[in-house]
Amino acid sequence: MAVLSSMFLTAFLLSGCQTLRTAIQEPVVSLDSVDFVGISFTDMELLFQLKVENHNSFDIPVPEISWELFLNDNSFIKGDIRGRGNISARTASFIDVPVNLNFLEILNTFSSFRGSNSVDYRIEISARIPLALFREMVFNLQHEGQIPLPQVPRFSSPSMRVESSDLSGVRILVSINVENPNIFDLPPPSLTMEYSLNNTPFFSSGMEINEPLRARSITPVVFRFSVNFADVFLRFINLRNLREVSSQLSLSFDFGVPAFAGQRFNLQIPGTLPLR
Repeated sequence: MAVLSSMFLTAFLLSGCQTLRTAIQEPVVSLDSVDFVGISFTDMELLFQLKVENHNSFDIPVPEISWELFLNDNSFIKGDIRGRGNISARTASFIDVPVNLNFLEILNTFSSFRGSNSVDYRIEISARIPLALFREMVFNLQHEGQIPLPQVPRFSSPSMRVESSDLSGVRILVSINVENPNIFDLPPPSLTMEYSLNNTPFFSSGMEINEPLRARSITPVVFRFSVNFADVFLRFINLRNLREVSSQLSLSFDFGVPAFAGQRFNLQIPGTLPLR
């Protein structure tokens, strides 16, 4: 009788345990969306949103998240999100996994990325749900994509011409198109110019461009400066008998973007200055 009772009890417990296991459904964890929620000329934020579905008639704990981001298969950054609270019965909850990236840190860590338009990334996410009654459940997710890197502006259609003249001097008009190929605005650059006559510096000056360079657009930069004949002849006596002289305008741009530090943005515009 003792043996039969023991066998019956064991069978009952196993049957009950199997029935209980059948009654419990595993949560479903999936990657619902990936977005660039904040991007500027210094940094960006990738937001991964996980969807956790609980089909059971009881609450389950919010999963604990650990993640690691790889750039071109190289580990770059990792983090953890501690789960708090519960996911209610027969509902779905969304968990945000924000990943903040600094462009300067990326370029300093991987110097080979400099000059690239983008870099491949892979994120590996592990969601852990502790269910004390049975076992710990771990769900591993992976996603791949591309991160845009800051691109240097491009210059086109530089021109310099005499806009007006009189007996005292000339007024010169300079025009340049500055293209911002990035998906974010660039701050207004500062501009330093040096004007040379007959291969000799005549004067230099600086100016600020008032408008930011809009994302994925071309901004025309137009400015004027004057050349006084009296100043020219005072500096260059040997030019008095000439009707014109070769000139060159050298421009240097500073965009104030950390990712562009150490890069030179110079432009030379040749021209001719009429002296009569």
